[in-house]
Amino acid sequence: MILDGRPIAKEMLEEVKRGISEFGKVTMASVAYEEDKESIVYFNSIKKNAERVGIDFRPLVIKGEELLETIEKINGDSEVDAAIIGRPFPKGVTNEMVSEALDPDKDADCVTYQNMGQLYFGVERIAPATPKASIDILTHNGVDLKGKNALIINRSVTVGRPLSQMLLNRDVTVTVAHSKTHNIERLIDENDVIFLAIARAGYLKSSSIKSKKIIVDIGINVVGGRVKGDFDPDVEEGLVDYTPVPGGVGAVTSVEILNNALELSKTR
Repeated sequence: MILDGRPIAKEMLEEVKRGISEFGKVTMASVAYEEDKESIVYFNSIKKNAERVGIDFRPLVIKGEELLETIEKINGDSEVDAAIIGRPFPKGVTNEMVSEALDPDKDADCVTYQNMGQLYFGVERIAPATPKASIDILTHNGVDLKGKNALIINRSVTVGRPLSQMLLNRDVTVTVAHSKTHNIERLIDENDVIFLAIARAGYLKSSSIKSKKIIVDIGINVVGGRVKGDFDPDVEEGLVDYTPVPGGVGAVTSVEILNNALELSKTR
């Protein structure tokens, strides 16, 4: 079965639109530096959804050395309710620097210490968009995660680490694998749900899977001008339920960002 994210995104957009109509104006800023073309494209796609639901979305494209100064200006701008910062950061700027610089009350993608730390107490009012989208797709498709064994092949601060905690919050037994893990094939075989985020097109093929699995494909790869995921459904059989790329996790992620912006605006 294909776990399509597009109908879920559409439903969530309508919920955000209703929330904004009830609450009032929401203003959001995005910040990307000139060389980061992928973030610029991504933020423009979020802007389209923002316009559909009535969010005033302000994409900023800056020089890399202006990043921390721009964040400081956003923190002090009373009109801006929420902000998202493009990754990777410019040379010389670290995750820690951005986490410390951004106001947690304007943090739409859960990059600050305060919002990330709340995940460890089971508080997910503002959660990282990609991990939240990965879980919401499963929930909307009737997948009960409680008691399942899950493998995350990624340990980044944006995906693997927060996702592992959010799954623990849902009573999942979690294993995190990475580039130094030697027994990934065995781990894939032993787990019920596999979260793939390694940026290698077709890394895992359905023909290699021996037992029933749910594959959440978080990978984004451009191959020959086409977007492909880390999972390759090379054979049609009943052993795998999976999220497609495109149309899966990515379709929901941008809506999670807008929902976070709405939640942040309610506290201002």
